[in-house]
Amino acid sequence: MKKNVITNRNLIAALAFAGIQAVTLSSAQAGGWYTESSIFQSDVDDTSLTSTGRDVEAELDEDIGFSTAIGYKFKGHSLGAVRVDLEYISTDNDNDEIDFNGNIFTGDAVGGSIETDSLFLNVIQEFKTGTAYVPYVGVGIGFVNVDSDISYGPVANITDDDTVFGYNFVVGLDVKLSKKFTGFVEYRYLETNDVDLDRFGGGPGGLLETSQSGDIQIDTIGVGLRYSF
Repeated sequence: MKKNVITNRNLIAALAFAGIQAVTLSSAQAGGWYTESSIFQSDVDDTSLTSTGRDVEAELDEDIGFSTAIGYKFKGHSLGAVRVDLEYISTDNDNDEIDFNGNIFTGDAVGGSIETDSLFLNVIQEFKTGTAYVPYVGVGIGFVNVDSDISYGPVANITDDDTVFGYNFVVGLDVKLSKKFTGFVEYRYLETNDVDLDRFGGGPGGLLETSQSGDIQIDTIGVGLRYSF
């Protein structure tokens, strides 16, 4: 009889523990709205902007950027939860060096920067681990405004802006801090297609205004904080 009571108590305790775990897991996987912000270091790959007879390659420094987003997290499935968000990303990288048709300009002979303002619709897949640490991957598409005011040499400059299609890939790790707050670290690759910017300066045929075309690629590594409503 005593043995049955002990067994029943153990069974009740096990069921209670399982129930608590189920409630906890259900809460962790529940969906809802969220907002997040991050700060990151942005590294713009050497940027080639070309036209007939005028090849400009800009080397830009690494600098600080930021992002902010609002999104919705859907209820979890066997793999993990899916999030969808609308994200604004801003970068601003100074011009360090220009290679124009093989002629190198550095130091006081160069100036300005290239800024980007992006708006992306992202889809993120989280991977359930059963712990406070949740890895994720994501992809997004949207539009990027590229604003250049770089200058080099006596008079040459690319002072123009263009809004183009862009996409980005992200890989990150969430760290659950509380019921409402989640910290994260994240790597992002962002690329634009077919940026067209007006250039004024010398070259074959003397001083002319030309249209320089190219792509922008940006790598970022940063940290952020997410708040779930």
